[in-house]
Formats: sequence, C-alpha cells, structure tokens
Amino acid sequence: MVQLLPLRRRGATLFVSLSLAEPDATTLVDEIDQLQATVRMVRDLWPFELDAWVVLPDHLHAVLTLPFRDDDLAIRLNTIKARFAARVSKRAMTPSQIAAGGTHLWSAQDKVAPIRSRADMEIFRRQCWTDPVRHGFVGDPHDWPYSSYHRNSRTDPRRAAPDIRASA
Repeated sequence: MVQLLPLRRRGATLFVSLSLAEPDATTLVDEIDQLQATVRMVRDLWPFELDAWVVLPDHLHAVLTLPFRDDDLAIRLNTIKARFAARVSKRAMTPSQIAAGGTHLWSAQDKVAPIRSRADMEIFRRQCWTDPVRHGFVGDPHDWPYSSYHRNSRTDPRRAAPDIRASA
C-alpha cells in the first residue's frame, strides 16, 4: 500500500514518486542537468543511497535507502523539490508557477512505499526501469537516457538483458 509523507524509518529503503503539478509538463527532462545537480547537492547535505531511479517528463520514481541513524526522508524530498524549483529556468514554468515563485511546480503529495523484502526491491527497481516503456516513450528501457537502468545493468551481470521490452 502506498503511504504519504511522513514515513519515518531508520535505515529504511523506500520507493518514492514525485510528480509535477501539471501532468503534461516536460520540465524534469528539459531541465535534467539542474535536477541531477540538485539531487547531488541534497545527497551531500543529507546522505542517502539512490538504488534506482527514472526521470520522466512530469514525474520521477526512485528507490532510495536512508542511513541507519537517520530517518528524515521529508527533509530530503522537500529540499530537492524546493532547490530544483529555485534552479529551474523560468521558461520551463507556466505563468502561474512563475507568479508563485516556483512553489506550484510540484504536486502537493509525494507517494512513498516501504520496501520490506528483496522481492519488493526487484518490483520497484523494475518499475523504475519499465516506466518509460509503459508510458510509450521508448520500446526498450535501454533507450531511455534518464534512468539508472544503464548503471544497474552494467554493474550487475544478472540484470544484463532483462526481458522488459514493450510488446509489439
């Protein structure tokens, strides 16, 4: 079952979905360099492991693990959203978002699901990899550039060629 913030668990591994307020926006891929820089900056301030992720035009999914002694997921997600909104160029925002200072760039609710087993981990990693296929952006996860699929398939030989292509 999907839970909403705050979900606080020390050392927890979680599946997170963040969405833009406008469902057809392309801001996340248009401003991918800014998003990646923001995530790196937040990881430097409040460490977490980014086990898998995918960025689509209007939402992203991530599997992340918090440090054992730290349970504050909300500070990480809120900082990513605020700093990205501050960094993103005004051309990527609608007039109403510009007028609100970027605060309405993101949807108000973050979706968070705890990962309690290896099976859960594989399900959510696969969701990260297959989401661009499911949304019709590509036919094969390998073709989507904004995903950890490339990193994970290179570093884990068991995942070198999963059969997760779109059906014809």
